[in-house]
Amino acid sequence: MSNPGDLILAATLPELSFTATAIPNANAALQSPLTALTFTAQAVTRTDVALVGNFPPLSMLGEARYQSYAVRPVTGQCATCWQHATGHSTGAEDRREATVHEHAPIHARWQGSASWVVGVESRRTSTRVRAPLSRQTWYQEAAPVQIRAGVGHADAIRLRTARGSAFEEAVRAGWLRWAIGHQDGWRDRRHTATSRFDASLRHAGRFHAEEIQSAVYLRRWWRSLFQAAMRPLPGRHPSVPFVPPVAPACYVPSAHLLFTEDAAQDGDLLFVCEPSATSSDGSVLIPNRRVYFVINEVTLTRWPEGTPVPVLGLSLSLDADSWAWGFEATLPLIAEALVVPDEGASPVELIATVNGTAFHVLAENLSRERVFGDASIRISGRGRSAALAAPYSPVIAFANTEPRSAQQLMEDVLTFNGIPLGWTVDWALTDWLVPTGVFAKQGTWIEALITIVGAAGGYLLPHPSEKTLRVRHRYPVVPWDWWTDVTPDFVLPVDTVGRESLRWIDKPAYNRVFVAGQEAGVLGQVTRTGTAGDVLAPMVVDALITQAAAARQRGIAVLADTGRQIEVTLRLPVLQETGIIEPGAFVAYQDGGVARLGIVRSTRIDAGLPEVWQTLGVQSYA
Repeated sequence: MSNPGDLILAATLPELSFTATAIPNANAALQSPLTALTFTAQAVTRTDVALVGNFPPLSMLGEARYQSYAVRPVTGQCATCWQHATGHSTGAEDRREATVHEHAPIHARWQGSASWVVGVESRRTSTRVRAPLSRQTWYQEAAPVQIRAGVGHADAIRLRTARGSAFEEAVRAGWLRWAIGHQDGWRDRRHTATSRFDASLRHAGRFHAEEIQSAVYLRRWWRSLFQAAMRPLPGRHPSVPFVPPVAPACYVPSAHLLFTEDAAQDGDLLFVCEPSATSSDGSVLIPNRRVYFVINEVTLTRWPEGTPVPVLGLSLSLDADSWAWGFEATLPLIAEALVVPDEGASPVELIATVNGTAFHVLAENLSRERVFGDASIRISGRGRSAALAAPYSPVIAFANTEPRSAQQLMEDVLTFNGIPLGWTVDWALTDWLVPTGVFAKQGTWIEALITIVGAAGGYLLPHPSEKTLRVRHRYPVVPWDWWTDVTPDFVLPVDTVGRESLRWIDKPAYNRVFVAGQEAGVLGQVTRTGTAGDVLAPMVVDALITQAAAARQRGIAVLADTGRQIEVTLRLPVLQETGIIEPGAFVAYQDGGVARLGIVRSTRIDAGLPEVWQTLGVQSYA
């Protein structure tokens, strides 16, 4: 109960609603302005005033998200009415089985009949054509012909001209009277008629004649694209239209069938296509299979004439710190003239093709090795991008006389006296502006390019065959956000990996770094999100850090390469779905019960026919 003279104001505020999103490793705070409180009162001398307000209970709307990138293998069960079947190829079944010529004698039930001459009485005695007294049939009895044919799988062709009959062809009986030879008589007017075949007598000791003799393999044109040629037979041959090959079905082979409903009344089975090897988000999914078939093809040719070069084995390698593919090969001695350049000429350029992927390389170093009974040549070199480095590139002083972006600086470097060198740049960094006179470098073309991309934590990734330099960041996404923001380029089941090795590496757990330019540069402070920033990395100074975009990218490259890491080595074949996996690709695979995600840092291809393997060096985090 209040004292007399006290002024009490009761105000009911509107209901307050707060929404917050929970982020892993982050504190959630509720912030909301209150509605302004207004009141009107009359001031009285020595009067106490109290303001009482009732706030409604606070309400909170929370949403929790759980994202898990678990790789689950494809199982035989699915929630469809019909499950995908296994592709199965089979030949056509012939109803007639290939017979084997039987030489053993057997007893025939009927003996070949002999001719029997009887008379036929006809009511018409005057005819114009005299009936022949005897006549021989057009076809004589064929004797079995034994022909050896070395075909065990072709369909037998029934030969009707040479066949054995259980009854011998009878000889046409002579006529006692004149017979009509050109007109059929009335059937109801005939009193007697003789059969064309006399009654046969049973006789044993005859050989059994098979209706189908030994088949002779005959090649014929029948809906085939390529066939062994044959001499055309006399007569008219209709042309066979071209039938294009049928594309293979798009289902993934699986030996497990699961039927959830009763069979159809008509007995038909309906099969649908499973998802393709590429998912909707762009990842290449390799299905789980019991056996993986790979047909390897490795060739080596001269460029540009395309002369084949015999090769015994070759290897290619590339890592994130290299700007050109490494190349090694072993050739027989007869290939020496194909790879040795003329005196004073440039190295021979070769094209190494591995399962459809072409690599342009230079045969820079050659050596010959000879042992008893064997001689070979070993060559080594680099990819096509080696033409931008020593000894093929001159030493040039590079500078910018006007403000240019980093990408424009790279394009300026790839010119000589204002003429483009024929190389293009595939830029994937955040560009920034470089003021006049900041860029200054003396060296080869490739050294100037590395200086530009290294300022922002990038690296050069050469194209295998084209004159293209791809500029990529070492960490397109920070490692602590890989599982939420990264869609892997390849999802590999453990069955595709022939060999796996892991090595744990502990690096300082830096969470803060200062990045600075020089005279025209900026000073940037990069701190890892969610940390106190109390562990400082060594300061980075680069003249080309002239804007915050360059400082941030360089700071990410420093802070991402910290903490506990895992160097994973995977050895797997060059599958048709994956091809050759180059550095910079994200790879996810199942390590026992642990799902791992990492970025490829190195690739090595070992082609020793008939086997071709690629070894990936993957950087992952524990």
